[in-house]
Amino acid sequence: MGKENCSTPRDMDRILRPAEAARVLGVSRTTFWRISKAADFPKKICIGVRAVGWSRDDLLAWMEARKR
Repeated sequence: MGKENCSTPRDMDRILRPAEAARVLGVSRTTFWRISKAADFPKKICIGVRAVGWSRDDLLAWMEARKR
């Protein structure tokens, strides 16, 4: 697979794996993967060769912006 478009983690920011990120957003894992493809969704962070995560702060900010 080559390199994916992933950002790098920031200092002291909790990285959530997909299942935990889905729980934080209150959606199923399938729905999480579907909405993660949206243009305005936070960028995933590469944490290993076959592992990605998302910034907890970015996910919460995204959720808050969607409420407005």
